[in-house]
Amino acid sequence: MSIKIYQVFEEVQVKAQLLTKYWDNFYTEISQHLPDRYQRELLELSDNLEIAIDKLVYELRNPTLTLATTGTTSSGKSTLVNLLCGAEIVPVAVSEMSAGAVTVEYSNEKSLEIHETPGALWECGKWTGITDERIYQRLHDVMISYIDNREKQLDLACPQSTISYPFRLIKESKLELPRDVKVKIMDLPGLAHVGDKGNANVIKQCREALCLVTYNSAETDKEKVKNLLEEVVQQVKDLGGSPARMLFILNRIDVFRADKNYPETEKRFVENAIQSIKQELTGQLKEYTTDIENLTVVKLSTWPALLALQMKNDENSSAEACKKADNYFNGLIDEDILEDLPRKVERWSVHDRNRVADALWKKSYAEDFQQHLKDHISQHFPRLVIPQAIERFNIGAGNAITEWAIQTTTAIINSSEKQYKEECEKIGWIRSALDSFLQESDKNLREPFEEIDKKIKQVLAGESEDDPVLFLENSIKNLNKVEAYNELGDKLCSLYEWRRGIGKGINQVLETVAKSLETGRVVLDTPNLKKANVSSVNLLGYCLKRLINLGYTGSVAKSGKKIEARTEDEKKKLKELNENLNELATHLNLVMQDVLKQISSQELDRMYQAVVELFKCHLSHIEKGTNNIAPNLAIKFPDSQLIRVDSKPTFNLSFKAGFAVTSGTWKEAIQVEKTKRNWYTLWIVEQKYSETEYKTRSSDNAEIPSTEKLLENWQFQIKTADKEIVTQISRWLLEQIDSLGKNVDKIQNDILNRYQERLDTANREITIDYEMQQNVWLPMQQKAKSLIEDFDSLSKPLKEEL
Repeated sequence: MSIKIYQVFEEVQVKAQLLTKYWDNFYTEISQHLPDRYQRELLELSDNLEIAIDKLVYELRNPTLTLATTGTTSSGKSTLVNLLCGAEIVPVAVSEMSAGAVTVEYSNEKSLEIHETPGALWECGKWTGITDERIYQRLHDVMISYIDNREKQLDLACPQSTISYPFRLIKESKLELPRDVKVKIMDLPGLAHVGDKGNANVIKQCREALCLVTYNSAETDKEKVKNLLEEVVQQVKDLGGSPARMLFILNRIDVFRADKNYPETEKRFVENAIQSIKQELTGQLKEYTTDIENLTVVKLSTWPALLALQMKNDENSSAEACKKADNYFNGLIDEDILEDLPRKVERWSVHDRNRVADALWKKSYAEDFQQHLKDHISQHFPRLVIPQAIERFNIGAGNAITEWAIQTTTAIINSSEKQYKEECEKIGWIRSALDSFLQESDKNLREPFEEIDKKIKQVLAGESEDDPVLFLENSIKNLNKVEAYNELGDKLCSLYEWRRGIGKGINQVLETVAKSLETGRVVLDTPNLKKANVSSVNLLGYCLKRLINLGYTGSVAKSGKKIEARTEDEKKKLKELNENLNELATHLNLVMQDVLKQISSQELDRMYQAVVELFKCHLSHIEKGTNNIAPNLAIKFPDSQLIRVDSKPTFNLSFKAGFAVTSGTWKEAIQVEKTKRNWYTLWIVEQKYSETEYKTRSSDNAEIPSTEKLLENWQFQIKTADKEIVTQISRWLLEQIDSLGKNVDKIQNDILNRYQERLDTANREITIDYEMQQNVWLPMQQKAKSLIEDFDSLSKPLKEEL
């Protein structure tokens, strides 16, 4: 990098402080030519600017860098946190341990706080001066307590903890951050716990964090690899926003060093993994295609890298780290080093330990990872912090300063009686022109969504057979053809791709259920099912096992079966099977409510982001247009003030199952014993014989559906909900557009009203002649325009060298 991170912040800070000088110069000069009544207004602008500059400088000197770790099952994300900290303080286990969110904040003093959460069964409180071992043990005990009790106590919230710690990321990584930066590392909950309300709130805080997404490179099972890729997508969706701020880590990469064909096998895996991750992300997040193509994916083995640090830096854990390195990562140590080492690790000298540590550090790709992390932070951290801080400054003072400067000088230039009348007429024309322009812009924005609303009404009335989602897609694509919105590309695709997202997630659950029935082996561990309530998933599993025990498995589940239950036992079994299929639908509904809640939350977040992008584009277009119509009014439409999406639509789905049982009859053959007398006995002797008679009996008849039929039925039920969902989306969008339009109208009318007031004041208070106009006020107007350029320069994009 050609420029250090702190220099980027300092450069903006210097520019911001120069604005005070530019304003003071302008203020001093214009005050000499203004009546005293203007002084109060000028002082108020100066005071607000001073406050806003102080706040901006403080934010630039004291930014917060948040690194959030997330990842696939058993991918070592907690070990990554320990590596970043340089100590083993966050619990690590083979099974899913990340039940809650752990935040590590940089501090010279060590402490642990376990926050009070609903239903907590563990000790909560704050411990200062605590050792690494006690931090680890307390967190371990808390997470075990939660995992053991979450099925028994449904209202039990995930634990939330904060560690204060002098982690090595700041001390040793040479990041060159602003001096007073606040740094925190957030170990986010595992996929199975993202639905917890507390965890969901923590994840929302990560929308402006730099994210480290770990992937388990050691997994080889094709089905599990498929699930891992899906988990990656789910994690990215949960984090929200562009994947550009995410660094993807192929962890546990050391497994390939044992292969005979290393490094070819590692190279092939890395290439395939990167391609698969990008392909999966692009398929489900098309709006970020360009960002996904440019993702950074790095190799790492967190555990040996952590051991290398402990062997060198931590006297207490060095001996234990040496044992683990010798037992588990012998293959990462060069042969010439192994030949020199004593057999017992207790006899390793400091020199021996350093040689082994250096080998582990190198072979685990820790140095490469550290450089990639530094580059990632350097590239993205300023962009996450600085633009938002500048916009807050502009809203606090910058926009008011530039508006006052250009409007006041323009008003004074036009304050003579003749020009005043002409300018008043011009204001009337500007109002009319702006109204026409904004109405036309609003119409272009509303039109596709009004067409959608109209089409939905036709579909619901049976007047059209068009697919509403496809119509929605085509309408949005047509909006892209409008000049004002043609640079949006695929950024609006989430407004219609929700069907694919919901359908994919639901089908994944349904197919898992169907597969369990067909194979007779209940396996409910797919990524989306991990998001559902554990108790609901367990009840679904028990129901599937009962169906399998009742014979609804194998060929019956795969192909279906016609059944005629004749005996009471058969009728009872058929009834029980039907009840359990209906119960399956009940449990499936409970699970689907959780799954759908998570999926719809992801899709709605994507829709929200699409609306934000649409409105940003719209505001940029109308700001440019309004300033072309009224160049001397300094009309601004700040995104953060105007883009306020107040509500979101909701998706509701339900499922039915079971089958119809009809009453029928059947002919039962009965052997009836009879007697007769034959002629050859002279009809004296009676002989017994049997005769078959057929009697009508009742039966319960049913056709047991195949899992394929169940899937088709459930998928049809999903499709019937499309109309309602599209209706909600189109009406929601129209509501947001109406709200935006009203806010835009208010801002531009307020700006025009302020200019009219300034013109009226200038006409009453100031008298200028031609000479003064030429020698004083026209130059002052140019200086006002220069002031606008100075303030606008603060908001220009960060330099490309970042």
